[in-house]
Amino acid sequence: MKTNGRPGTLKDIAERSDSIGDFGRNLRDWLHEIRTISSRRQAVLAIADEPARLSEKFPEGSVADAWLAAYAEHLAGKVGIHPPEWAFLSWRTSIVPIFDDGVYSRRLREMALQHAPLAFKRRNIFTPSVDLPVSLRAGRPEKSNEEKRRANAERQRRFRKARIAELSDLRKLVRTQAALIREIA
Repeated sequence: MKTNGRPGTLKDIAERSDSIGDFGRNLRDWLHEIRTISSRRQAVLAIADEPARLSEKFPEGSVADAWLAAYAEHLAGKVGIHPPEWAFLSWRTSIVPIFDDGVYSRRLREMALQHAPLAFKRRNIFTPSVDLPVSLRAGRPEKSNEEKRRANAERQRRFRKARIAELSDLRKLVRTQAALIREIA
């Protein structure tokens, strides 16, 4: 699920992040990529693999670890799938409360405390709103052109195999009928 070089999974975000700045950019890119999700299967793929521990990569990494776990649980809840087990590891919770950027006034902090989704509150992250632009579409999930080509090639193979078997059966029938006609004549 990668397009435009954006991270397609939470694991990709961790792999590409060497600083809190990188993490923020990669998380925003992932949120843009999430807009393309059209099925639960794609949502599972976006969060299933455990991201590397960022607290070992840069000083603010423990904050990033908490955000990754919160987004994994929140996305799972939003699309109706089970959150991955890695999201509930104790070290993926911030020791100190984290307030989203721009939440400096008392009123905004109160709003963040009230309106933060449970997945974020669980990890000591408080944000007045969470941008998670996912809406599953009814019907079949979208497929890439490569997936469509493979499915079409397989369908053609099955069709040809069935026609060859049908032709073989017809030839046997013709031989059987020809043998019967010779016996009668």
